Amino acid sequence: MRGTRRPDSLFWVDSTRIAGNRLSLDPDESRHLLRVFSADPGTKFDATDGAGTRYHCRLVEDHHGEARAEIVEREEGAGELPRGIDLLVGLPDGRAAEMIVEHAVPLGIASIVFVACRRSGRDELGASRLERLERIAIAGVKQSLRSKLPTLGTTTSLMAAIEVVRGGDRFVGETSGLAELRLAEEPPSPSVTLAVGPPGGFDEAEEAALRAAQFKPISLGPSRLTTETASIAILSMARNAIYRN
Repeated sequence: MRGTRRPDSLFWVDSTRIAGNRLSLDPDESRHLLRVFSADPGTKFDATDGAGTRYHCRLVEDHHGEARAEIVEREEGAGELPRGIDLLVGLPDGRAAEMIVEHAVPLGIASIVFVACRRSGRDELGASRLERLERIAIAGVKQSLRSKLPTLGTTTSLMAAIEVVRGGDRFVGETSGLAELRLAEEPPSPSVTLAVGPPGGFDEAEEAALRAAQFKPISLGPSRLTTETASIAILSMARNAIYRN
């Protein structure tokens, strides 16, 4: 038997490859387990399908390059925050959008909606772009040992995004406002929604819409931040507030 070690990374498994207490990994994930980690039958590893469950598995066989495993235990909600955080972000350029997904997923984001605001200077994201962002999100789930894949979406306006905001605390990042993000305690809010403007910020009509929808201004400091930096800054504040409560 080859010298093996338990993989310290999480493997991605498509839900269609799970049947009862058995699962199989796709060719790329199988290659990673079988070749990079030199896994033998009996090797333990963890996997997720992004639906909120971590599967503790034991490799059964290498079937012509396909890793087939037994599910030993299921763990619900592993690596997830006790409250969901949703982000409405004014659509920046492509690389900035990728950076937001890359860094927000390990921080526990539940959903990101890229909003084509009036100052975005571009239309909402197309299907191919969303698919690329989802691949980045999957990599973030695996790296951070989460069990739920965040939802990624896009809208043609901030007003359209606000209409589908879940109930709970709502905050918008600004250069002025409250210095500390505090969550409602009675009753405890099930989710937190954050809003960050595009490069150039929200315009007056969008700011008015956020106020009407009860988004509280949170100060991100006096310096001018990029959309991606502001997104991570306010997300970190919300994450810390959740753990404070």
